[in-house]
Amino acid sequence: MKINSALALTSAVFLTAWVAGFVSVIFHFIPVTIPDPAIRYLPAYDLLFIAIIELLSIISVSGSVFFLLEARKILARWYLAAPLCISLALLVIANLLICFNGNTLLEGPISTSETLWLVLLALLSPCSLLLFLTSYGQDSLTELYIVVTSATSIFSAIFLFSVLKGLSSPGSVQSIMLPLAFYLNILLPATGICYLSKATMYGVSDNEDEDGDGDKDY
Repeated sequence: MKINSALALTSAVFLTAWVAGFVSVIFHFIPVTIPDPAIRYLPAYDLLFIAIIELLSIISVSGSVFFLLEARKILARWYLAAPLCISLALLVIANLLICFNGNTLLEGPISTSETLWLVLLALLSPCSLLLFLTSYGQDSLTELYIVVTSATSIFSAIFLFSVLKGLSSPGSVQSIMLPLAFYLNILLPATGICYLSKATMYGVSDNEDEDGDGDKDY
């Protein structure tokens, strides 16, 4: 698995809101009947969103693992990609916990599984920053990706603080919905675009390095 392909796969979960919106539009025009057993635990739209983010999380965790394996051959700071692998793997588990929680997603006091889910979402930005730091100095675009993920990491830290601060408050959900929407619809997709851009710009010469002895200068 080449690094550019791994990066493209890793971008999947960051585009969750856009993919979910696209699928929702399709379902709006095409009647879809969901069998009762499938919605036993969550309302249909919540189930659809969790199913989408679970599928994309699995794709992303696969991509991040492939990236880590390939980066070990050519990047001196390859270990900085490990936190993203771990966070994505935990997000896959958190999605399942949300699915079987039995409550409407983010309605009422935040449950333990929802808290874990929100924390892991917030960690995706700083973990992505670490991943891009594995190839710091490689080119000017990589420095741009680092700037973008640094900005999204600052917001994610503020968002995470607001989640933890209002954990036991009845109005905690309402207070985080707008920041969550902004994070899911704007900041995470911006990070996902960085992955796709990096995958596109990771040229033929870089892939040839992977097939050779590798370059440990980065």
